[in-house]
Amino acid sequence: MSLKYKIIKSIKTVYVIGQGVISFTELMDHINKLAQDQDYNAPMKKLVDYRTIKSLDLSMSESEAFAQEKAKHNDIFSGERCAIVTPLDSNFGMARVHDALIGLKDPEINTMVFRDFNKAQEWLGINFDDDDLIIS
Repeated sequence: MSLKYKIIKSIKTVYVIGQGVISFTELMDHINKLAQDQDYNAPMKKLVDYRTIKSLDLSMSESEAFAQEKAKHNDIFSGERCAIVTPLDSNFGMARVHDALIGLKDPEINTMVFRDFNKAQEWLGINFDDDDLIIS
């Protein structure tokens, strides 16, 4: 799996890390798994760390389908603040498309895309400890 996550209850935040190539199927699996996670206590903050991914392998229709799927879970994700961190131009652009589509489907989910990890933490109002970034 190219996506892993960890819920850090003490700061009410989900840390997601991606590796390699992220596919539509993996994104859908991730959002549905998170929606069913008993430890997800809405609203939460989420930091999606795409600093080490090669690419987001999504078509525009898949991006729209993903936004629609997340909107189906608006009872769970409403009020979420989500920071996506990716330094690569191509992934940054795709993440901005995601941001726009999510905003159209559910304006109660606030998403922002960053190139800098520390700026994303600052926007979320969090500061990870080193142990927070280890996902087993």
